[in-house]
Amino acid sequence: MGIWTHLTEKQIKKLNDAPSQLPESGFLWLDTQLDEDLAWIPEVENLLGFKLDELHLEDLSNTFHPSHFDIGDGYNILIIRSLSSKPLFDENNRLSIKTRPVFFVITPKLLVTFRPKDSRTFAMARKFVDSETEKSLDEIETFLKFKRPPASTDELMIQLVSNLVDRFMETRIEISEQLDRWQRDLLNPRKRFQDWNALLAARNEMNRLESVAQDQRDALTDWQEDQEREGRMAASLQVNARDTLEHLERVVSLTRRLGANTETAVQLHFSATAHKTNEIVTILTMLTALFMPLTLISGIFGMNFKETPLLENPNGFWISLGLMGLSSVISLALIVWIKSRNHLGKP
Repeated sequence: MGIWTHLTEKQIKKLNDAPSQLPESGFLWLDTQLDEDLAWIPEVENLLGFKLDELHLEDLSNTFHPSHFDIGDGYNILIIRSLSSKPLFDENNRLSIKTRPVFFVITPKLLVTFRPKDSRTFAMARKFVDSETEKSLDEIETFLKFKRPPASTDELMIQLVSNLVDRFMETRIEISEQLDRWQRDLLNPRKRFQDWNALLAARNEMNRLESVAQDQRDALTDWQEDQEREGRMAASLQVNARDTLEHLERVVSLTRRLGANTETAVQLHFSATAHKTNEIVTILTMLTALFMPLTLISGIFGMNFKETPLLENPNGFWISLGLMGLSSVISLALIVWIKSRNHLGKP
């Protein structure tokens, strides 16, 4: 049930069995997976000497729980939504951002991580720990890109969270490129845009991603305030916490900017469509104005009256044609004059 690891200032050691007591130096890390359910709870409670709150146990069973931080009796619990390893876009080019919870039970001497089985961050951590039973201080520097070995459970936790947050940062390139393609298609007058369902789905997913990032930021802020209130916030921990919060702020800003750019592209598309429609209506209006006098004159001479002027005149046909031509020239001149004044912006 889970993998136990003992971390000290000088080495990282993987344990074959669950320890019977907390270590005097360093701290323990129990890494468990969501498909193991909560079978590790009795071992942890026996090791700590107290029971976890029932409400927190319910939270650990809820895979839909949003990011959250809460204080327990002798421990803290932090929940962070992590990005799924599934592709961002499906076969229909629809954006689908799937997240899973990662639970951290934090005590001064024990860190419990309850996380998805296929998490890239934890796979990297486990690969490092499993490569050898012990690691020297010099080799530890490569562990999860640590600048130095974690000195506490909180420092290990914030490093893991930082890597989970960076996964969201990695999505910005793929999402930005797809949104750029949609924007070019929207503004292309020679191509009819067809991906409306995918575009609307992407807008909804960007709003959801922003909400996830905000929940993560709020949870980490609550954890940071608790650390500062209890006076446990070391300088290195402050740097890592600020860096992670800054990354979350960038994710929030990115989602807002991409959402705004998408909304702007949609508005430009409808503006361009409306402008094109106005041009077509203008041309049709010009043609109507050009042929309306001709229709009027031909209609007058087509009326069924016995005595109609010019009807029996030998030159009546040519006079009517002249009137038609003159009215067409006048109508065309008026149209050109009106368009030229509108182009110049004159009242």
